Amino acid sequence: MTDYMEITEAFHQARTAADVTDRATGLEEADRIGGVALVQARLQGDGRPDCLDCGEDILPARRQAVKNAVRCKECQDDHDKREARRHG
Repeated sequence: MTDYMEITEAFHQARTAADVTDRATGLEEADRIGGVALVQARLQGDGRPDCLDCGEDILPARRQAVKNAVRCKECQDDHDKREARRHG
């Protein structure tokens, strides 16, 4: 849960930043925190009890089907779509 709170704080700082550079720095920090949490979960072979993106609990059925899940199904679908667009 700490990762989620750190990401939330970084997004808040980005939204309230005085200039574009500070906003970009906040977004980069949120992305870095999320990436570190994802790598840690994958290295441990465990998922998370809560979604990395929205913070809601990951349903037991998803956790059973995808042992190392770090996002709920809806957030994972959104993430996959963003990544597909980003990588063309």
